Amino acid sequence: MKTDLITRRTALWSAAAPLGLVASGGPAQASPSAGAPSRETAAARVVTQTYLKSQPGRLAQLERFIRANWFAMDALAVQQGLFVDYGWLDSGTDDGPWNAIVAVTYNDDKGFEGIQPRWAAIKAAHQEVRPDGLGLRDLGRVLETRNLFERAPFAARTPAPTPQR
Repeated sequence: MKTDLITRRTALWSAAAPLGLVASGGPAQASPSAGAPSRETAAARVVTQTYLKSQPGRLAQLERFIRANWFAMDALAVQQGLFVDYGWLDSGTDDGPWNAIVAVTYNDDKGFEGIQPRWAAIKAAHQEVRPDGLGLRDLGRVLETRNLFERAPFAARTPAPTPQR
């Protein structure tokens, strides 16, 4: 179901503003024993982009909130082999229909549906942190979540070495 694709980012924040549309790159099947597949055997993997819009003047606070909450859980998911990586991108301004993206790269083409049973335990153990005393509803909102496919061969995710002078 398409609504399952946004559950990962929205279930914890059920008090947040209603979400927009969800785009799916195709159907995915989840199984109760779904785990982290081998990176070497995946021909494609899902990169989920979550588009956010901060309240005016609150982009930096929204980023702190996301890092303290979503990224705290995402770090555990990386440690458990559920994600390859995750990150924050922003426009640096309040302009435009959205001004931040949270990107999560999964190990396979199933995306969130492939890790949902294991994610539930991570989410259940998390206690919301309010770095500036404000919740997501006060700082911004999730506009849309899109799933894209990254095709093999996959780019290395480690930073290139710094050239010596």
